Amino acid sequence: MKKSSIFILSAWMLALCLLFASCGKATNDPDQTSPPDPAPSVPEDPTVPKDPTVPKDPTIPENPPEDPTIDPVDPPVDPPIDPPKPPIDPSVDLPALKTDTPTIHIYTEDGCEIPTDKSEVNCTVYLQSVLTDQCANDLTATIRCRGNGSMTVGKRTGKFPYKLKFQEKINVFDLGDGKEKDWVLLAHVGDQTLLRNYAAKLMGDLLTGIPYSPNARLVNVYLNGDYIGVYELCEQVEVKNNRIDIDDSLTGPENGFLVELDNYASRPYVRINGQKYGIKSEVLSDEQVTFIEEYLNEVYNAIVEGDQTTLEELVDMNSLVDMYLLQEFAKNIDAGWSSFFMYREAGGKLIFAPPWDFDLSLGNDARLDNGSYEDLYIGTGRPGFMQNHEWYNMLYSENEWFQDMAAARWREITGTVVPAVIRGVRDAADAIAEDMERNFTVWDFLGEKQQQEPRAVWELTTYEAHIDYLIKWMENRKAWLDNEFSA
Repeated sequence: MKKSSIFILSAWMLALCLLFASCGKATNDPDQTSPPDPAPSVPEDPTVPKDPTVPKDPTIPENPPEDPTIDPVDPPVDPPIDPPKPPIDPSVDLPALKTDTPTIHIYTEDGCEIPTDKSEVNCTVYLQSVLTDQCANDLTATIRCRGNGSMTVGKRTGKFPYKLKFQEKINVFDLGDGKEKDWVLLAHVGDQTLLRNYAAKLMGDLLTGIPYSPNARLVNVYLNGDYIGVYELCEQVEVKNNRIDIDDSLTGPENGFLVELDNYASRPYVRINGQKYGIKSEVLSDEQVTFIEEYLNEVYNAIVEGDQTTLEELVDMNSLVDMYLLQEFAKNIDAGWSSFFMYREAGGKLIFAPPWDFDLSLGNDARLDNGSYEDLYIGTGRPGFMQNHEWYNMLYSENEWFQDMAAARWREITGTVVPAVIRGVRDAADAIAEDMERNFTVWDFLGEKQQQEPRAVWELTTYEAHIDYLIKWMENRKAWLDNEFSA
């Protein structure tokens, strides 16, 4: 090969090397400020398998369990980064009802969690029922956690009790005596039947001496699209036309009032022999608080002295006796601790009502005789026991006239009211059985102690066994009181 040809070839090779070096610097120089153009975006093709090397989102279940209560639909697609707003048309988006049990769907604003500090959040509520005239869409409301002991249990287990306040008055599922804004969803974690409160409210409704007992029934509840189990829906205890119908708007010292014996009470409250009575009605002046305190002290002093005549002037005796028998039948451990209500219309007598908070009653608390159905409790108490109901302890144990009134009234109701309550609980349990199976797949509480249950209760592993225990306990309690009050 000639030298000139070699020279020309060498020159071409040198030029190519310089060109490649220049290109390499343009793409790899770390001082370069302009980033490379991104790859063009290509829509994801759902028919193309995903790259198995891409990390998976741990919050999205790989194989979610099938829900037998939901009609099959098209396969779900991956959710967008921002979750969608709550459904607007529940007839399309809400799952079809599979049982006769009404269902409540609650969607909080922007899907936010409900705070455990009891502060309210806005929500939208949908009501589903097999009775179409009980359905309702797009109801505006607020929701918050509620309760004392039940709230503590909720923080431990995750199943919270709630209070719903609707923007407009409504009679939810035609349950109440009329339309009102405030409704309660009780969780009953420590009562695996979810029917002890229902039993007490039903008995209060059947006893003619108790003018008002909150209406209640069990319902299914969804929160932000997730099924959260069976709850007891009931009316809030409050002064309203369709609840406790008294006038608490008077401006003088004497006003209608509602009080609750409640050791958790915050102001306003009064103390009677050291115990707190929270005032749950409107208070317009200090003079009204003084009037309530003086009136309750008069009642207390009449009980201490066993003064039947004075007591009859101050108290509605039919409610006094009927509430005693309800509490005694249920052997309610909390009767002297909290949730014991009384009310009075201005110029009237003190009424012992309505019944509330019986989830630890009817053999469901190991602290009280290990759950036994035997012995009196409301009328006798237990030495050193903080939950004793002081007024009823004195009335029954120290006054033969009250014992006679209680025994005579029991003989009137033992063949009518009490069997109706037991039958009502059995019917409600049968109606909710299918839903309770699903409830306990969400809340795996069976066979474990949740609150104060005796071993004979918490070791039961089926809903049917819990119901059988409750029914048998009530039948045995009735037989024991029949014998006690027959003397």
